[in-house]
Amino acid sequence: MILIIGAMPEEVSELSLLMENVEQHQIEDIQVWEGLLSDKPVVLALSGVGKVNAAFTSSVLIAHYKPEYVLNIGSAGGLQDGQKVGDVVISTTLQYHDLDIGPNTHTDPRFIFDTNIQLREHAKNAVEILGLPYHLGLIVTGDQFITKVQPQFKHIQNTFPDAICVEMEAAAIGAVCKRFEIPFVVLRSLSDITHEDDNNLTFEEYLHVASKNSAKICKEFVSHI
Repeated sequence: MILIIGAMPEEVSELSLLMENVEQHQIEDIQVWEGLLSDKPVVLALSGVGKVNAAFTSSVLIAHYKPEYVLNIGSAGGLQDGQKVGDVVISTTLQYHDLDIGPNTHTDPRFIFDTNIQLREHAKNAVEILGLPYHLGLIVTGDQFITKVQPQFKHIQNTFPDAICVEMEAAAIGAVCKRFEIPFVVLRSLSDITHEDDNNLTFEEYLHVASKNSAKICKEFVSHI
């Protein structure tokens, strides 16, 4: 069984429409959909936004369902030149951009979470089959929506210059999966480009586009596992 976690209703509802034999439940206070996706058993969960919600959801559901893999889906903000809304991002590594316990925090292996190589390859294959542009690399996580006028944006540029996108849950899910020793990967779609003007408005406008892309890619990804 594959556990799939999304933070926002828009992000999970698009994927739930692609599932079959769906049964909706609540585990603790977490909304979940059990069913089949590409003829594979999956549990889709709505975590809520932010690191605490993501860590709580993944911990409770990993303990309850004992999945083989964990997949984090949804939207993200692009950090690199040349990226466009709708592009796909696939994680190699996850880190927190808002954690600071000293000058070596960003190189401390306790806070670096590597995703599963095999799952990455499945994700790449799925995106290539669909013919969508994608970016593979570091994803950074923090409890802020990032715009270019915020000091956090400059910090991310200086500390994580190679990061491909920023979002609010993935590293927390990665940390939980690392503790449980469960393979995981993050597969998202860009809803905005952080260094562009008014990207908060772009996010509101294109969240549904990113959510549809994310769901379509997720279905193709699951078919390859």
